[in-house]
Amino acid sequence: MMMNRFLSALLVVCVISNSVQGLAFPKGAASDEVANSNPSNPLIFTQTLNHFDDEDTRTFSQRYFINDAYYNYAKGGPVILYINGEGPVTSAPSSSSDAVVIYAQALGACIVTLEHRYYGGSSPFDDLSTENLKFLNSRQALNDLAVFIVSFTNNLSNAGKVVTIGGSYSGALSAWFRIKYPHLTVGSIASSGVVNSILDFTAFDEWVAYAAGQECANALRAVTKAAESMIFQGGEYEAQVKQLFSAESLTDNGDFFYFLADSLSEGIQYGFHYELCNPLIEAMNSNGDILEVYSNYTHNVWSPMLGIPDEYATSWQQNTTVDFNKADRQWWFQTCSQLGWFQPAPENDPIRSTQVNMTYFQNHCEQVFGVAMWPNVENTNIYYGGNNTAGTNILYINGSQDPWSRASVISTLSPTQQSVTVTCMTCGHCVDLRGCPGGCPSPNNLDQVRQLSIDSIKSWLAAASN
Repeated sequence: MMMNRFLSALLVVCVISNSVQGLAFPKGAASDEVANSNPSNPLIFTQTLNHFDDEDTRTFSQRYFINDAYYNYAKGGPVILYINGEGPVTSAPSSSSDAVVIYAQALGACIVTLEHRYYGGSSPFDDLSTENLKFLNSRQALNDLAVFIVSFTNNLSNAGKVVTIGGSYSGALSAWFRIKYPHLTVGSIASSGVVNSILDFTAFDEWVAYAAGQECANALRAVTKAAESMIFQGGEYEAQVKQLFSAESLTDNGDFFYFLADSLSEGIQYGFHYELCNPLIEAMNSNGDILEVYSNYTHNVWSPMLGIPDEYATSWQQNTTVDFNKADRQWWFQTCSQLGWFQPAPENDPIRSTQVNMTYFQNHCEQVFGVAMWPNVENTNIYYGGNNTAGTNILYINGSQDPWSRASVISTLSPTQQSVTVTCMTCGHCVDLRGCPGGCPSPNNLDQVRQLSIDSIKSWLAAASN
């Protein structure tokens, strides 16, 4: 799954006195005064539920957060709309090591981030029934951003132009916002922006194998084969392997194999190459118990940072209770109804089990939501442009290890739609925003790419002022 558990932990990636659409800001600050707000203080915007039906007047409370530490209310400056994706928000970016904060400091910008509808504390309904989820899609989310940012900048003293920044799904939203609302933003940074909706995304597993390297890829395949052997024997063997991974709740073996596939791939995806690969390669070379070694990795590295096996259970995703930290049901709805990105095993030399196939995903969508549901990714790509977008002032950035780069733009499309890659063995998903676990090893081009982001934004702002 492409969830934001890890990104939220690492990225957590303008004074207001009133809520609702009349936003209140200090108007007469002294020329050297900056009104420092609390980036962790949630504020409320009253948002339209259905932007595509004028007769539907329902609204909901959508949370947002601001960091104005580098914004001068008297002199003004640009606004960074940091777009949130498929998870809760706990703060506007505020750490000095956060790329968005580095950009704000260089630009004298005010940072504002709007929580995505249906996630965190911005659920329009009291439950997440399939019927209630029908307003959860990227088009409604883009309209949320448009309505919000117009109101926000209208009420911010001396607000300048808007730049959007996002990572992963929100990286796609950042690019799509620039494409659909070029009059509301001067440009977009799309970090690992998955703008190309792919139904049968076998390239994901293939890139995991490539990025891992031959030795590690063979070790990952060995983990899968060993787990398959025990599951297929059933009975006590199946129970033993599920207990080993604290995955007893995954009574559906398809769910278990998808958990196994995700945990195997996310180590590469998020830059934990050495933590994942080195112990497994050592176990392979010494005829060690590779399942035991991999279980240690899932308990000590994967689970604390990325997720727990329980979240892969069909029953977990069928739960319609609204919970601040719950994102799996909502994200599955988005993938099953609009976006795709299902990651089945490829035909040749897969790392993941061949039990993780398109039949599994199609059945899973129906079981979770109780109705037949399947995304029309062709229509999604026609609407947005896929990986051949026709926008301007968009900078696509990817990490060399990230399998999601196969759904992004990896070649420069035009002088105003550049694509760059941050390259190193731990340069994974959204590396330009979050860096690498423990710091990126040398050589890498992270600093150069971040400077390119700043320079690009400055050039967009300068062109817009002429």
